[in-house]
Amino acid sequence: MDINKAIRKQEKSNKRFLLFLGFIFLTLPVVLFISNKFSLFFLIYLAVIEVLILSAILISMESNYLKYSCDGYKLKIKVRRFREEFNIVCDKVVFVHAEGSGPQINITMLLCSRFRNKKINEVDESFLGKHAYISHYYYKLKKHQPEESYYYITINKGGYHKYKLLDIIYRNCVKAQYTSEAIENIKQYRNS
Repeated sequence: MDINKAIRKQEKSNKRFLLFLGFIFLTLPVVLFISNKFSLFFLIYLAVIEVLILSAILISMESNYLKYSCDGYKLKIKVRRFREEFNIVCDKVVFVHAEGSGPQINITMLLCSRFRNKKINEVDESFLGKHAYISHYYYKLKKHQPEESYYYITINKGGYHKYKLLDIIYRNCVKAQYTSEAIENIKQYRNS
């Protein structure tokens, strides 16, 4: 599977979907105006449909949004359009794990520092319960360095763009350890 081709298809599909919803959003009031049916039922019905269309547009824009950049020292990742971005020092990334395949791939990183990011969560029991493979590695880390605090970030939005992000993480975070699933996804991206 060619990942770059899949990224282009994903972007085109998302644009078509947004244009289609925008077209429907604009034509429904025009149709109501041309039909000259201004009863209370039709106006409320139109308002409900318009709100649903707007919410679908916003959800679609948020679910496919992923922006990232790296300058060799610091990795900047933004997973939501109107939220702050994560600034991650590449040397502080300890472990990278990738689950799933295709657009449903999830990237999880363990960090040994927050670096002024309040949105990066500390590793707790609920996180370790959900991710058995990461918990095995985490307990090994805690055995060697019990006083160290570890944090995690999970990237689950962006579709096929996450393959490119995973490759950038692999190139710049050289001190981190990677799972076999993460290595396989990187190979799949590089072979495409």
